[in-house]
Amino acid sequence: MNTEMARIWLVVASLIIVAACFMFFILAPLFGYPLESQQAIRLLEIVLPVFLGYLGSASYFVFKRPHRSRMPVELGTLTSVMIRGPVIVFCLVVISAIFAFGYTNRFNATPRTGLSIDMLAGMLAAALGLLTVTTNLMVSYIFSDVEGELG
Repeated sequence: MNTEMARIWLVVASLIIVAACFMFFILAPLFGYPLESQQAIRLLEIVLPVFLGYLGSASYFVFKRPHRSRMPVELGTLTSVMIRGPVIVFCLVVISAIFAFGYTNRFNATPRTGLSIDMLAGMLAAALGLLTVTTNLMVSYIFSDVEGELG
């Protein structure tokens, strides 16, 4: 993987995650998922800022002037894993948390035994914490014009 491929991967992953979050949290209450609209909006407010920040960094990188040489720099295997891995782990944790919340709060579940909305929000925040702590340095590196040693 090189820096250009890393940029593209992170932008595409961020766009997919933003779209999936919007679609799920807006439509879920309409289709019987045990989440009220206000709760869904609260969860969107937790998840979206990180990915919107990545997209903002990418937009700034693409449209800033003047453009310096942007020859792709080859990244090491560990760096590639550190770019993709946290996003994949985030997605798996979020999907698991959403499934667990929905299942434990389904229509025929025992009352007051399901995950609370606060527990779901906490799981999403923890997944975002892992994502942020592992990717922030790399995001600033791959979306800068100064490409030094990373790899």
